[in-house]
Amino acid sequence: MKEIVIYGAGKVADVVYRYIAFDHAFDVVAFTCDSAWLPATGRFHGRQVVPFEQIEQQFPPSRFAMLVAIGYHSMNSVRAAKFAEAKAKGYRLESYVSSRAFAGDWLEMGENCIVLDDVGIEPGARIGNGVALWSGVTVGHHARVDSHCWLAAGSTVGGSAVLGERCFVGLGATIGHDVTLGTDCLLGAGSMVSKSAGDGSVFIERDTTLFRLDSKRFMKISKMAGLK
Repeated sequence: MKEIVIYGAGKVADVVYRYIAFDHAFDVVAFTCDSAWLPATGRFHGRQVVPFEQIEQQFPPSRFAMLVAIGYHSMNSVRAAKFAEAKAKGYRLESYVSSRAFAGDWLEMGENCIVLDDVGIEPGARIGNGVALWSGVTVGHHARVDSHCWLAAGSTVGGSAVLGERCFVGLGATIGHDVTLGTDCLLGAGSMVSKSAGDGSVFIERDTTLFRLDSKRFMKISKMAGLK
């Protein structure tokens, strides 16, 4: 089993570690992060957290690989920077693909990708480096998701669509067939994009309107109160 170090000691690293452990995908020997963010105990999931500035001394890249597991801070640029720093130290960056994802032998994917449960990647799709595909994401046939994008749970990229680098796609958002989006685009939860747009574009869907009654009063006057 491949031995890896996970960069990160927060919520994303927690999720990724638990998936890896469930699948027995890698042997996680340690965690690492910048010294300013070290946990007070110096440990995470019972393993040592080594300052990233010193990681190659204790876990040399000649023997260990790495997986950068942090979030989409600053439009994914922080994760992209740590990917580059790990590569500069000489580390091989591993990807994790859940055993419960659907990606056949046609899968074309770069390094340091995270693919969770119920993700569907259709034939002809291409995934860059450092891409996170959270649970239930669909990447349509012949679509392209460029490096360091983050697709939140339940989002969809239509067939032959193109998503530029460092984009963030929110919960349940949809990019239509043959749509091209530039770099650093942000799609809020539930948004639907059916026309191409340039770099830095933002798409936000309105929240559902808050009803004037609270739930107990609503149930008293609603037909839902009679459901059994």
